[in-house]
Amino acid sequence: MNMTSSDMKNLGIALAVCFAAYKFGPHPALKAGALAVGAVIVAKKVPFVSNAL
Repeated sequence: MNMTSSDMKNLGIALAVCFAAYKFGPHPALKAGALAVGAVIVAKKVPFVSNAL
């Protein structure tokens, strides 16, 4: 599974949204949720991690 530049851009935007929620979210549960969502996004999209799953 090769990632194109468009796939990388979409991955970067999704992770940037998760980072912003983590960085600026006032509630600890929001921060934990943002980390969890970011981890799932990375696990599903990054080729060497998704192959290991």
